[in-house]
Amino acid sequence: MGKSKFWFVLLLFTAQITQAQLFKKEEEKTIVKTGPYIGVQSGRFYAGEVGVERQWKQGKLKSPNTHALHFGVNYSYDFRDWNPILGYDIGYWYKGSNVGLTWGGALAMRTNFEQYRYGIVPTVGYKVWQIHLQTGVHLLYPFSRNSANYFTTNTLFLSARFVIVNDREVKRKPKKK
Repeated sequence: MGKSKFWFVLLLFTAQITQAQLFKKEEEKTIVKTGPYIGVQSGRFYAGEVGVERQWKQGKLKSPNTHALHFGVNYSYDFRDWNPILGYDIGYWYKGSNVGLTWGGALAMRTNFEQYRYGIVPTVGYKVWQIHLQTGVHLLYPFSRNSANYFTTNTLFLSARFVIVNDREVKRKPKKK
């Protein structure tokens, strides 16, 4: 009878530990990555891009959401008109799972060093590892070619960016009791 009591207590103890592990509430955490990016934008003209990006990703395996903010500068040169174009973008994108598309937008400003154009840039893309491919359209004011402040810049574009992550931290939320 001594052996059977031992096995019963051992089985009960093991079952309790297993149940505690299986039904343990998962700790919420967020992975924050920050770093510079380099890229190229192709449209009517090619433009080189540099900037910085900060990403917030849920620390879970099944359908983690990712949010990101970015600020960048781009420069293109129109060899036909000998016209340099400098641009600034500040934007946001969202990715709803590990394999989904990214959806986002940006506020943009472009200048040829004489006139300025401002507008919005809706984008859709795909991100794998730290490479982000995006396509979008620059909707810049003034829209009319007859305007005195109008100059030619990329409208429809495709861009490829590579983020060099140099700061990565895991933020944990305290458990609720």
